[in-house]
Amino acid sequence: MPRLTPNAGRARPALFYASDALVRATLVAALVIAALTVTLSLASAQDRGAAREACKPDYQKFCQGTTPGGGRIKKCLADNFAGLSDACKQVVGSAK
Repeated sequence: MPRLTPNAGRARPALFYASDALVRATLVAALVIAALTVTLSLASAQDRGAAREACKPDYQKFCQGTTPGGGRIKKCLADNFAGLSDACKQVVGSAK
């Protein structure tokens, strides 16, 4: 005896087939977004490391007593822009 299902003999609406493709497309999009986020985070961390190296002597000269956080070091370096090394000026100038 054949098993009867509630939709036996009826075609499934196209929406059900499209949803499988939609789920796959959404997962692919989420993976692409996650990969881009990780890539941008790594690039940002590398930029910060380069900025620290470029401005380390200037930080020690002008801002050593400045408490980190809240943009205080960036402000200190910007306030002393005229006296900064060329490498640090490039970093501080591009951050504006």
